Amino acid sequence: MSDGQGEIELPKTPRTAAEEAAHRADNAKKKKKVLALSAITLSVFLCWLGSTVFIVSHKVMAAQLGISTLEVTLALASYSVALIMIAIVGGRLCDIIGRKRMFTIAGVVFVVTSVCGVLIENFWSLLLIRVLLGLCAGIILTSTGGILVTTMHGDTRHNGWLLWRGAGMCGMVLGPVFGPGITSDVEWRAPFLASALLMLVAVALGALGMTESRDEDSIFNFGLLAPTVLLGLGILSPYLVLLVFKEQIQNWPLVGAIVVGGITCLIGYFVLNRRSSTKLFDTNIFAHNRRLWLTDIFGGIHVGALFLVVAASTVILDADTNLTSIWIGIGMLPLVLPLITLHLFAHRFREKYGLTRQKETIIGCVLLTLSMIWWFAISVRNPNYWTILPALILIGAGFGLIRLYGHMGVIKVTGQRWSSTLFGTRTFSNHIGATIGAVIIGYVLVAASIGTETLDPAVAKQAGLVASVSILVVIASSVVFAGLKAELLGLEDPHWHAPTAVGAGESSKDRMV
Repeated sequence: MSDGQGEIELPKTPRTAAEEAAHRADNAKKKKKVLALSAITLSVFLCWLGSTVFIVSHKVMAAQLGISTLEVTLALASYSVALIMIAIVGGRLCDIIGRKRMFTIAGVVFVVTSVCGVLIENFWSLLLIRVLLGLCAGIILTSTGGILVTTMHGDTRHNGWLLWRGAGMCGMVLGPVFGPGITSDVEWRAPFLASALLMLVAVALGALGMTESRDEDSIFNFGLLAPTVLLGLGILSPYLVLLVFKEQIQNWPLVGAIVVGGITCLIGYFVLNRRSSTKLFDTNIFAHNRRLWLTDIFGGIHVGALFLVVAASTVILDADTNLTSIWIGIGMLPLVLPLITLHLFAHRFREKYGLTRQKETIIGCVLLTLSMIWWFAISVRNPNYWTILPALILIGAGFGLIRLYGHMGVIKVTGQRWSSTLFGTRTFSNHIGATIGAVIIGYVLVAASIGTETLDPAVAKQAGLVASVSILVVIASSVVFAGLKAELLGLEDPHWHAPTAVGAGESSKDRMV
């Protein structure tokens, strides 16, 4: 006989004050995670967009400012110069001072500087604005990476890493895609105001949702600034050499001076850092972590080739179609959308279909190969948007699936206390890759003036050849690095699911003697 208790419907809400408080606290944590991830995604997107959005606006800006195209190019390039200089050492300062604190400071300065962009009237004001924005962007990119690694766990952390990468890739790709619109229908100062408004939103979201974290084993003092500057200048020198070649200055004494100066700065850094009682790098994270170098080299190759392919594709559309600058940007979306979508969902595909990073990379390489076959078999013979469209889709899908390495494995080996520093190495390698891509485009497609004049169809064929060579390099490097991964690092590298203590994974061999 039933006592009637089985018919009693239990309340759906917590019955005690303690349970209700726990429920509210859980909802508040979820809301903070959403706000933090939104701030990271938006700010990283804006930082990468700043590197590429003016890529084809040089002539328009030079005409309005009354300066040479070379001066505009050098001033705009100073953004990446400053970003590369600050990337690694700025990441280390974020680890020491506080990642949320540095994100907030850099974000506020970014907003104010962007607003001042409407006041640009000459070369020096453009140079100053771009340098300050580049420094802020470097700090933002490194601090956001450290925040998601040290304050998030499990799927939230992994999704944050995907958003960090995806937002950066989206910003890099959409710069060349929509940049031509600035040369015709949009005032070139407008992106400064738009960036200021959106970054202000990101800073506000970060203030509400981010949690502060720092390397508790290190203490900041002003003695760290001298080795920071020297190391930044030292690692910057290769980029400056690339910049000289990009502009085809061909000044060998200048190149020699840059190389000597860079070596001198690196020597000065090692001397100061070794003698200081409070070291900038008190752990040798580079010498004992080969995955760091493999990850960054592969990432640099991938980003550089992608930059080349996107830039070449806009040239092809400009030469082979009657599309205006705005419609060229819209026409590039079939490349961008599968690229970003497959990038974000690649991990889900691995979980659902039992794939590995190597298998996904092989599929991506096959799609890239098909894109080249289609281009040379169909598009070149009858060049118009509809014959080029399948190649764009295949290229976007192929690059989206190439996912051989992730920085999470590096952090697991080295420890969370170095998280922003390691995101600094990723930022550095990605921008060096983009720079190499820009150097090649500058030499091979010097006749291209996207959105300002009609190009000869021969330039489109030349751009197609450049894109194909870039794709071949990606395919070859993917095969090489896939072999290295299996031999040196093991196979699939699952992401973290449980919270890990700060500094976990750091071994005694990492300590410098």
